[in-house]
Amino acid sequence: MRSLYKPFTLLIAIIVSSGLEAGNPEMNFGKVSKEELNMTIYTADSSANAVILYDFGSSEFRYDVNGDNGWQLIFNRKVRIKVFSKEGTSAGDFHFTLYHDGTALKEKLEDLEGITFNLENGKIVKTNFERENLLEKEEDRYHTGYSFAMPNVRAGSVIDVSYRIKSDFLINLQPWVFQYKIPVQWSEYNVSIPEYFIYKHTLSGYNPLAVNEVTDGRNSIVFTNKIRSVGQVTQTNFERETFHYIEKRFRLAMKEVPAFREEDYLTTARNYTSIYSFELASTKTQDNIYKDYTTTWEKINDILLSHEDFGKVISSHGYMKEALREAIAGLSTDQEKVQAVYELIKKRIRWDGHNALLANDLKKAWNESRGNAADINLSMVSALRMTGLQAHPVALSTRSNGFLNLAHPTISDFNYVIACVVTNTDTILLDATELSAPAGLLPVRCINGRGRLILDEDGGWVALKPCLNSKQAASYTLLIADDGTIEGSANQTFEGYNALDIRKELTGLGNIDVYFETREKNIAGLKYISHTIEKFDTLTLPLKIKSVFTLSDAIDLNSGLVIINPFLFEATSTNPFKLRERVYPVEFSNPFNETLMINWTVPNGFTVDHLPKPAVVVLPEKGGRFTYNILQNGNTITVISLINLNQTVFLPQEYDNIKAFFNQIITKQAESIILKRI
Repeated sequence: MRSLYKPFTLLIAIIVSSGLEAGNPEMNFGKVSKEELNMTIYTADSSANAVILYDFGSSEFRYDVNGDNGWQLIFNRKVRIKVFSKEGTSAGDFHFTLYHDGTALKEKLEDLEGITFNLENGKIVKTNFERENLLEKEEDRYHTGYSFAMPNVRAGSVIDVSYRIKSDFLINLQPWVFQYKIPVQWSEYNVSIPEYFIYKHTLSGYNPLAVNEVTDGRNSIVFTNKIRSVGQVTQTNFERETFHYIEKRFRLAMKEVPAFREEDYLTTARNYTSIYSFELASTKTQDNIYKDYTTTWEKINDILLSHEDFGKVISSHGYMKEALREAIAGLSTDQEKVQAVYELIKKRIRWDGHNALLANDLKKAWNESRGNAADINLSMVSALRMTGLQAHPVALSTRSNGFLNLAHPTISDFNYVIACVVTNTDTILLDATELSAPAGLLPVRCINGRGRLILDEDGGWVALKPCLNSKQAASYTLLIADDGTIEGSANQTFEGYNALDIRKELTGLGNIDVYFETREKNIAGLKYISHTIEKFDTLTLPLKIKSVFTLSDAIDLNSGLVIINPFLFEATSTNPFKLRERVYPVEFSNPFNETLMINWTVPNGFTVDHLPKPAVVVLPEKGGRFTYNILQNGNTITVISLINLNQTVFLPQEYDNIKAFFNQIITKQAESIILKRI
């Protein structure tokens, strides 16, 4: 009997499927109604600039009866979108990324069609998408990006798009996105899985399924065998052979899915968007022989260690030896060697901006001084081991990629790797992609729950948390000249992520003077007399900025009462939390501390008429504290503001607390000092 179980290729990488936007049940592709074209609003959300009317997708398995590919995965998708305004025309822009493994195995885009419909003089006018306008770009060694924009899209248009993706990789079915930045009227995903494959499937997000049906059905494969008879006359006969099998059929649908509203201080929309995902858990043959895939974190550990672009590249590299020998010459402690290796890799290989779990080519990255995150950080693991240190890779999911679900082991959730080194006194997490970061300070994108330590013996979890909080302090000394100009000096100190941000900003500007010129443009009347920046290149120390400045036309001394905003341009003036209520958590990347101390000199001929009162605002469970104090000593007034935010995640039910906290900071810092003429 013919066996249906053929070895197939598993995708051991992150399959990026971004921008897959919509499809439709019972949608008659290419035929729209005048009612759809005449729509002016979507009644379920009258503010929407566009709406996905219908969204239909399907994933099914087909057996390559005429070739050697075995099972293949076929994903079909159709979508109809209605555009209401100019702002909604971007709904006609599509992008997605397909995977290939460097051989003949790949995901392939097929049968892409698109039509834009417009109503002109009462007639329906069609504009077809031309395949030649499809943009194709190699994103890295394994991924090709495809982008296209539908033609002639304007307010009132209806867009139909359909395409197929044929994949040789079965570890992930195409995830189905139910929710987008525009509302969805109806979205449906139909999946048929042969009995030989067992998939884990999960639904993320807050929206319920309107349809959730799972049934068993029968399907079959027909093989045609060519049989030649040998004798006086050679004859060729064809014999058909049919195999029947059971498949699991999923019908999943949502209706009237609201638009996902991006909110400030949210790790990523992906954590809360409604998406249905499938990942291969195991297979079985016709003889009921099972094989497990990614069913435990330990097995994922083994897969990564044996992968040619992950574990296999971590070795002793001859091309590094001379540079590494020079970098650690004369160093004796583990800490010194870690610092030296970190600086060597960071400066030798510049990050190309691509997050990556798998390396492209470590030697090429070294020689060309440019590589993805995996090229850089796996090179660092190798270099640390070459110095005799105990170092290992840590696989993780970046903040933009979403949380890892620790209860459901899934290799495809990883999209990044950093290094972990164990010294005689400490365990340090390292990422050499940020030029302005000191060793041990992970980029904010990596602060996302936990990472998986990939070891020869099982591995484990490490907390991805900041080793330094964000801190900034500013001390101002201000006096008011006779013409109302404020003359002042400032000493500012930045630590942790605040220092990283300022250093990156200064580096990006290319000239430190531009930083101060930009502030002069943004703050009316501000003119810097002098400025200095200290410890810019000493990344382990706080960054310090000192300046002397004037602020013209700031104070009116001609009236009987003089009103002063004590915090000048340092006051918090806008609450980032403006919504009446919040659906999703508030997520800060790290705790932060801000200290402001402003010393005002009362000008001659004036005395204090009114000073704001001290205040203390405390969040529940010691989540944060705001302290406001004001003191007068002779003709000097000192105003102090201390903001400490210790809690980094506030649940929706705690939203009112954090919103009120910032409102009280804004209100208090806006209170005026009032002087009166003697």
